[in-house]
Amino acid sequence: MWLLFALLCIAVLLAAWRFMTLRSRGTSAIMRRVPNPGTRGWRHGVIKYGGYELQFFKLRSVSPQADVELSRSSLDFVETRELTAGEAGFMDAHHVVCVLESPSGTYELALAPRSAMALRAWVESAPHQRQERIDVQRLRRKFDKD
Repeated sequence: MWLLFALLCIAVLLAAWRFMTLRSRGTSAIMRRVPNPGTRGWRHGVIKYGGYELQFFKLRSVSPQADVELSRSSLDFVETRELTAGEAGFMDAHHVVCVLESPSGTYELALAPRSAMALRAWVESAPHQRQERIDVQRLRRKFDKD
């Protein structure tokens, strides 16, 4: 009995720790994978993006790892759309939905307008995955020979 109670307390503490730490470090978002009929599949959580990866942490998960990870170099910002009538019933009326495509599938993210604008800028400013990296050392050796 005590073991069960201890495990329950640990789970609650882990969930509270995850909620508090992620909430202060990310952007509130609601995400779902498409296609999904009607208003199904939406999950509340927090997104963190920077460098080369977008991470989504579900609100009701105790895992220390991100639930969804999308690589910036293979991510495409498709469009922004308004909420449907069904979605407006459980989301903030001011949110907009950003549609993102990646090799792992298509995702929709409901965000505040400013957060959506920041996400779009982050995705669109990424270097393309086919972009060649300049090898400075090789270039320097080439010019030093001459």
